[in-house]
Amino acid sequence: MLQHQYETANILMLLDLEDEDICVTDVSEDNQQKLVTLETRLTPHYCPACGFRMYSRGIKKRVVNHPILQDTYHLSLILKQRRWRCSNPKCRYEVAEAFRFVNKNRRTTNATDMLIILEYQKLSMTTAAIAEKFHVSDSYAHDVFDRYVKLDRLPLTGAVSVDEVHVEMDTDCKYALVIQDFITGDPIDMLPSRRTNVTEPYFAKIPPEERNGVKYLISDMYNPYIAFVGKYFPNAVPVVDAFHVIQWIINELDKYLRELLKKYRKRDEELEAKMSEEQGRVVHLPKSKEVYMLQKYRWLILTNQSEIRYSNKFKMDPCFHRLMCIYDYEDFLFNLDPTLRELRELKELYVSFNQRNAGNPVNAAKEIDVLIDTYDACGQPIFERFSSLLRRYKEPIINSFVMIEKINKTGTYKSRLSNGPIESMNRKVKDLKRNGRGFRNFEHFRNRFLYAVRSNPVLNSTTTPQEPNNNSVPEEENGYT
Repeated sequence: MLQHQYETANILMLLDLEDEDICVTDVSEDNQQKLVTLETRLTPHYCPACGFRMYSRGIKKRVVNHPILQDTYHLSLILKQRRWRCSNPKCRYEVAEAFRFVNKNRRTTNATDMLIILEYQKLSMTTAAIAEKFHVSDSYAHDVFDRYVKLDRLPLTGAVSVDEVHVEMDTDCKYALVIQDFITGDPIDMLPSRRTNVTEPYFAKIPPEERNGVKYLISDMYNPYIAFVGKYFPNAVPVVDAFHVIQWIINELDKYLRELLKKYRKRDEELEAKMSEEQGRVVHLPKSKEVYMLQKYRWLILTNQSEIRYSNKFKMDPCFHRLMCIYDYEDFLFNLDPTLRELRELKELYVSFNQRNAGNPVNAAKEIDVLIDTYDACGQPIFERFSSLLRRYKEPIINSFVMIEKINKTGTYKSRLSNGPIESMNRKVKDLKRNGRGFRNFEHFRNRFLYAVRSNPVLNSTTTPQEPNNNSVPEEENGYT
């Protein structure tokens, strides 16, 4: 007897149910399904209408799913619910017993909803996978999330990042605008578009005192983002992310290298065609050394020189059929096109300037003018265009050298203003879209993203699944089996 009571108490503790007056009457197992039978302890019932003693009309069984142990078992609770009727012939009031841990007409316990919502914090979990885990339909899991998760915009802070991400849910939602708190790294909000007809009313609704508190607006070189400063954030300065500036140089150099590659491919194709015509058969030449190098080793021009691991260690190259090292590959490229050496040196000038002046915007302001003059006089079209870009975005680029305090789980630390964190966040947006195989409802997508990425998402207190139904009702109870 004591052993049975001990086991019953353990089962109830494991189930973590809200009701205190229930007992376990049976436990059975069928393959991977566990069945636990519960009923309320038998106590006298009195009519709430007239006070007469009530009698039981019998017991009906109701089966509900419970999310505990769902990773290994499908757990079902068999609820034995009594129906009570008043013994007063003039009253005849009837009521069905209710359990606090499950609402009326539900096939799952109240804990299921919260556990479903918690699963949505994992970007890798799709609605179909969550539904399968808790033995509910896809539409039910989707509706639970939409019912309880409605996240508001976070307050603006002193440093705000903005960037777009490709979502393309419909014609009006091709590029969503992500707004991030640079200080904490949390996403402030996501807008369905970066167009003026969306951003203007959105920012206009934010109180002026909140917008006036923004000191830095970090973005890429997209002019409408830079214009946000004058339109919405009068006390802020624009910041052009250093990564995008260097990326501009890398893209231009890559175009130059690809044009070289195209030239040598064309040369090889013409040689193949000529030899085929002379020999009267189709001739396929092996890949030329020039094409091989421009395909496999152009990274030696594009990568920051400080990140290249130079070594005298030789290895057999399958194209040259001899032992070669990094220096040999580099020399071949420079001999292939002597301009490449100068282009890389000009690129390294800016890379060094960018790294050397981190945290020192005053010195960066002095040196950038020298850089602009150097690029103007270099005679290389790529860097002549780059000097124009530096001149156009001079102030936002200088602002990117400012260091401010950021907050993480361990405390505060100094960090340079950058769009790197929001670029990393945008990859999560793409991961969510890819894992879900596309979304049609932007509001659901927005809430799903914010809920999964924010460090401490706060659900709407008016909809949080925390108040189970505890009301006894005289109507006929549905959901019996």
